[in-house]
Amino acid sequence: MKVTNYIITHKAFTPPELPDYTLLQVGNGPDLGWLRDNTGEEISAKNPNWCELTGLYWIWKNDHDSDIVSISHYRRYFQGKNGILRSEEELELLETADVVLAEFEPYKETVYRQYCNESGLAKDLDNVRAIIEKRDPSALQAFDSVMKQGGLCQYTMMVCRKDRVDAYCRWLFPILEELEQSVDLRDYDEYQKRIYGFLSERLLNVWVRACNLRVTMLPVLQTEMTAEEKRRLQLRRLRNRVEFGLKKLTGGN
Repeated sequence: MKVTNYIITHKAFTPPELPDYTLLQVGNGPDLGWLRDNTGEEISAKNPNWCELTGLYWIWKNDHDSDIVSISHYRRYFQGKNGILRSEEELELLETADVVLAEFEPYKETVYRQYCNESGLAKDLDNVRAIIEKRDPSALQAFDSVMKQGGLCQYTMMVCRKDRVDAYCRWLFPILEELEQSVDLRDYDEYQKRIYGFLSERLLNVWVRACNLRVTMLPVLQTEMTAEEKRRLQLRRLRNRVEFGLKKLTGGN
């Protein structure tokens, strides 16, 4: 059983000293001496707008040997029993789960509103819905329920069998590629131009729900956060749980 743990990065950093983790550099920046997503079958040039998805695409198209794949980021890792999650723990988790995702992040509003307020444009979510309705109507109910809920498993982070990664990619990339045909990035600010990475975080939740997969959620180690930033994050999560829960009980929007 071959397990490959990918750390997706676009810049130089000090990687954890873990022999079972593989660095995957994304984008067309200076060569940092690691495995790169601009080799083989690739979409590396799209990295400014597709973010870590260019790494996911590379894994899908070029990793034909792994049985289990995990995806983390240069500053974010799944929390294991003693620090960063290790391969033996992943195998144990997948005995009772189909996929491991990041711990649920509560919002003070619906996923739809949060995306529109903080990440992108409503028209893109609406267009994605229309594309899903056309391509995979069986996933439409999952899309709508995720958009209405008060939080998300964030980040493009997962642990699962490689064939499940492939299945997700076969579903995800045609949706985003069709959307790309109608998007004019001149209408977007620099943050919003990361549109496809932002959308994929939501769509991973949709796909998992549509497939009725068994999910285990793990906390995320934020290696670049200070203790004060982590404290504020925990307070925000608590406040969001309370605020969104109260809004739902009182029928607020």
